[in-house]
Amino acid sequence: MSTVLIRSTMDAALRRYLDDLAAAMGPLPAGLTDAQRAQRGRAAMEAAAQTRNAIKGLPNKVSVHDLALTPGLPARLYRPSASSAPRQALPLLVFLHGGGWVVGSVATHDAFCRLFCEAAGLAMLSVDYRLAPEHPCPAGLEDALTALRWALAHAGDHGCDAARVAIAGDSAGANLAAVTAQRAAALRLPLRGVMLLYPVTDHPSAGHRSYEENGIGFGLDAALMRWFWQQYAPSLSPTDPAVSPLRGVVAALPATLVATAEFDVLRDEGMAYAARLREAGTVVTHLHARDMHHNFPVHPGTVGRFPQCDATLAACARWARSVI
Repeated sequence: MSTVLIRSTMDAALRRYLDDLAAAMGPLPAGLTDAQRAQRGRAAMEAAAQTRNAIKGLPNKVSVHDLALTPGLPARLYRPSASSAPRQALPLLVFLHGGGWVVGSVATHDAFCRLFCEAAGLAMLSVDYRLAPEHPCPAGLEDALTALRWALAHAGDHGCDAARVAIAGDSAGANLAAVTAQRAAALRLPLRGVMLLYPVTDHPSAGHRSYEENGIGFGLDAALMRWFWQQYAPSLSPTDPAVSPLRGVVAALPATLVATAEFDVLRDEGMAYAARLREAGTVVTHLHARDMHHNFPVHPGTVGRFPQCDATLAACARWARSVI
């Protein structure tokens, strides 16, 4: 007899929240070029971030320092307040924001970095990597590896421990983090851990079931994800490990956390990546939110509003404290 998996029911308050977000965005005007569509998406995400970054209770005692890792590669370094930071040199987490490789920035993820930096008691280096379609793959990936090398070389200059450097990202940023971790292993760069929040690990053509189950109405539509891929990797094979880390070499990777959500178009590829890492001998922590959506533990509009978001963020912080 086969086992029937019963799909969770989405929380009614979360359903209303996602519907309100969709209504606020509205349909895109017809006839936009890809470049125009990217610019509109960036402007909308930046505008929304200005509101989210002012949420009540945000830990603004976190110290923030903007810097350039190399000419043309800005970043923002976060340090927790004295009350949550250990006295010794801090671990350093290189963070790569989500946004389909097309939208997003240090500013759009500022609130999350403040929250996580304080919760985990570590320093975070948030990277403004180059975006598609102006800079398709491998530009963002090159920036991610540059940022990791910078962190390893300069951690001590900023009160951090070069022996306790990890990498993280959400969504497309988690894709960059996963590929960078694989490359760091091949280059024998020391890396303490990898944190992947609802990661992109495979091309849509792979046919993962979650693209059908969650393709419309859950915050990240399948059609939009396919468009992101067209902007980021228009000329690469879907199975190229530079864009599909599920197809890459996963042996001998550091401890990895993978967070997935039931109502996410990326759910199945994230779960498949966690399983492949575990089969290869990597120590894997897999956090699956059975009643949440894409972006759930990072979007500050849901943190503090939905207990599942707070619980996942806290679990990620505990993992970071124990691993990095």
